[in-house]
Amino acid sequence: MPSTDLIVTCHPSEQSLCGQVARMVAQTLQDQGRAVLCDDLNQARFNPVISPAEYASFFRDDIPADLTDLAEHLRQAERVIFILPVWMYDMPALLKGYFERVWRPGIAYRIEGDQISPLLTHIREMVVIVTHGRNEEETDACGDATRTFFATSLPTLLPNLQNNIRFDFYALDTPDKSAIADQLEAIRKHLTNGAEGVA
Repeated sequence: MPSTDLIVTCHPSEQSLCGQVARMVAQTLQDQGRAVLCDDLNQARFNPVISPAEYASFFRDDIPADLTDLAEHLRQAERVIFILPVWMYDMPALLKGYFERVWRPGIAYRIEGDQISPLLTHIREMVVIVTHGRNEEETDACGDATRTFFATSLPTLLPNLQNNIRFDFYALDTPDKSAIADQLEAIRKHLTNGAEGVA
């Protein structure tokens, strides 16, 4: 059975760089014979809002019907690849809602008393691919909340994570085609050379 990669993306435009990267990543992985799942939250019309009724049952293993496929994809993945833009210094609301609703008790962890037990113990690698309108210096000055989230916070739920890799595309308000091409090649090379170590 082929190893499984899960791509999670959230940009509303398929023609965006995020959309192009998602297609390139999927094709690169498929060419290696890996099983690829893709959760495009916009295409799926994912609802990022926790309703009062859902919140009332949040700490029970009572998974809403609209989360069933997303939960199953997480349970199958050895590697998770997030592809997202940074908007207003953070991830889009759609992706934030994905983490709030899908990475929940009964899927990502279990709460027993005052102990949190992670459940996604099969995920070995996380790849985060981020697009920015600003250049790197401006991004550093303004802040990017996704850095702490993906580097420090989310890995606490992934106890067997071996690799946490990040690629950033900067200065897309004034795009440099050569720099974009170089970063795309770096992503392709990582996915090709690192495939054997993920399964």
